[in-house]
Amino acid sequence: MIVSVVRITLVALVVAVLPMTLAATTPARAATHAVEIADFAFAPATLTITVGDTVTWTNEDAVAHTATSTTGVFDSGDLEQGESYSVTFTAPGTYDYLCTPHPSMTGRVVVAAAAATPVPSTPAPASATPAPTSGAPLPDVAMEREAGINLAQILGVAFLVLGAGIAAVRVRQRR
Repeated sequence: MIVSVVRITLVALVVAVLPMTLAATTPARAATHAVEIADFAFAPATLTITVGDTVTWTNEDAVAHTATSTTGVFDSGDLEQGESYSVTFTAPGTYDYLCTPHPSMTGRVVVAAAAATPVPSTPAPASATPAPTSGAPLPDVAMEREAGINLAQILGVAFLVLGAGIAAVRVRQRR
């Protein structure tokens, strides 16, 4: 009898803790996307990504180019042949950019909201966090993650209570 109560309690504990552990250890699914600068063009010219993804521009041309946001959100500065510049996009939106020395070279990054992103209590600014590898540094404008209890924690506690209740009922039935 004691053994079955211990088993039920252990199973309830595992079922309660497992969702919290999985939620805490599930890595973000951020990706890195490449934009090649070659033959006086950005390829691809339009790129669709998800919030949290990083875009890396690499200059393959023999002349210097830039990847400069038309709204001032990011600016690579001059990229010489073989140099790269990266930006991690933290807010959904459409980000148009151009090459400053060659303004006919244009591109666009479309950032879609992440599917499982919690809704912040205050609106997020339409901005990106640059991770420059060359050029001038920009301020960090990444959104902070809000603390709080998530659904996995609530379900975990519910399963723990349910398991303890079942164990208590079984002990009473055997008396």
